Amino acid sequence: MAPAAPLLAIGLIGSLVMFAGDMLLYFTPGAYDMDGTLRPYARIMRDLPEGRVRLGGLLGPVAAFLYVIGFAGLSMLGMGELPWLMWAVAVLLSFALVCGGAYHAQYPYLALAARAGDEGLVGQVADNIMALQRLATVPMYVAFVLLGVLVALGWTTLPQWAVVLTPVVTSFLGFAWLRVPQPFRCVLFGGWSNLVLTIMFAAMLAFVLA
Repeated sequence: MAPAAPLLAIGLIGSLVMFAGDMLLYFTPGAYDMDGTLRPYARIMRDLPEGRVRLGGLLGPVAAFLYVIGFAGLSMLGMGELPWLMWAVAVLLSFALVCGGAYHAQYPYLALAARAGDEGLVGQVADNIMALQRLATVPMYVAFVLLGVLVALGWTTLPQWAVVLTPVVTSFLGFAWLRVPQPFRCVLFGGWSNLVLTIMFAAMLAFVLA
């Protein structure tokens, strides 16, 4: 078995755990109309069972830990003149997903503030979560672009056409999911930031095992 395979498999599990956390936090068959803020999520979580929301938040740090192990496997796929660039991808993605686990863990506080009916507190918690999201965004997308470039140039052990399965390409499908009806919109659009990594890990695992 390829040395990277067990690590990539753990990363795949991490992506599914984070996706499960997303769905526990805000899956709803009802209204899912996003406005660029976290207030729609607060309204959804306000009416969900407390234990469900707490579990959804707890899965964030667990998934982040699994993700980091998976990204260590990603770093083993580099080759060519600058194989260390895949380590840079792994480090950037690890930082982004650690931030992701951190803000995931704060969603239950957003739900508590919404249940209390304190709009000021909802705003403060949402601002803190959004600050962590912004902190994660730049390194994450830099990593996505760098990974896509390395795969397309043939500087990884993956076939060059596999660039279409990396997040630099699959992320754009997220906009299409805004048009699908509920409850599929909540699952696909709401969970797409994790599902792009599920696709990536699954594809890479298949390639290294082939």
